[in-house]
Amino acid sequence: MATDRRTPTRIRVKWPVVIIADKGVIVAETRDISSEGAFISCDLPLSPREKLRVFIMAPNRRPFELPAEVAWSNSQDSKTKDISSGMGVRFTDVTTANRQVLLNLLEHLYKSKLKPTSSL
Repeated sequence: MATDRRTPTRIRVKWPVVIIADKGVIVAETRDISSEGAFISCDLPLSPREKLRVFIMAPNRRPFELPAEVAWSNSQDSKTKDISSGMGVRFTDVTTANRQVLLNLLEHLYKSKLKPTSSL
């Protein structure tokens, strides 16, 4: 099994996203996210190094924009049971305000996942 070299904590979350790229608009969904990037599940992933704008629609929040670059991608052609079609993106040139929105969301998610659940 390959070692995950990413250091920021990745949180599994399915949030709708709209991606604007040179090839057009893609409606997709995150599978996990960190302060530095995300895995976005989509039918037609873009090629590595493509620049894009990701609009994240987290629950109970206004959509916010994170400029990004495709780090890697896999298509349905290479899809197996263990690998979803999609792409890993790295956030780039994020405004201070949007970086803070993302960090606040991630902190809230992380804390909510640590809370013990009550049993009946």
